[in-house]
Parts: sequence; C-alpha cells; structure tokens
Amino acid sequence: MRDEHAPDDDAQIALTPDEAVVLFELLWRWSDARSSAATPSASCFESTAECAVLHSLLAGLEKQMVAPFKEQYVELLGEARSRLQPSWGYPTLKG
Repeated sequence: MRDEHAPDDDAQIALTPDEAVVLFELLWRWSDARSSAATPSASCFESTAECAVLHSLLAGLEKQMVAPFKEQYVELLGEARSRLQPSWGYPTLKG
C-alpha cells in the first residue's frame, strides 16, 4: 500500500554499463569504512535522507552488477572512466 503522503513521482534511471561501473565505484568509496578515499563531509548533505538514498542506490547497483566482482574490475573501471571523461570537462560538479 502506498503512503498517501508520498509523492507520485516514481523515477527510473537508466545507466550505460560505463556509467554504472563509475557510479558504483564512487558510491562504494564514499560508503565503505575500509576505504581511505576522501568522502563528502557532513556539511555536504542537508539531510541524512540524502545519504540513505545514495546508500540505497549503491545497494541496487550491487544487486544488478557483475563487473565489480570480476577479476579484471580495475581494468574495466579504468576503461569506463576513459570513455566517459570527454563528456565532462570540469573538475567538479559545479563546473
């Protein structure tokens, strides 16, 4: 049963295999306690709900993807990044 207060704006997001691998790696680095990579600080988020959504997105990717569990994952990730890099010419999300 749907919550009567929930918005009716269900969304589906389609990712290319390259986008999925790159997004998976980013979210994994940000959320895995064993990772020493920099993560967004708490001041980056306006609500813990945003973290919940990102964690849910990572969990969904984990359920669907096989690339992160392949022996050649590092190479697959590098190739995906190389193919996607030309589509964004700025160092941050703000450009």
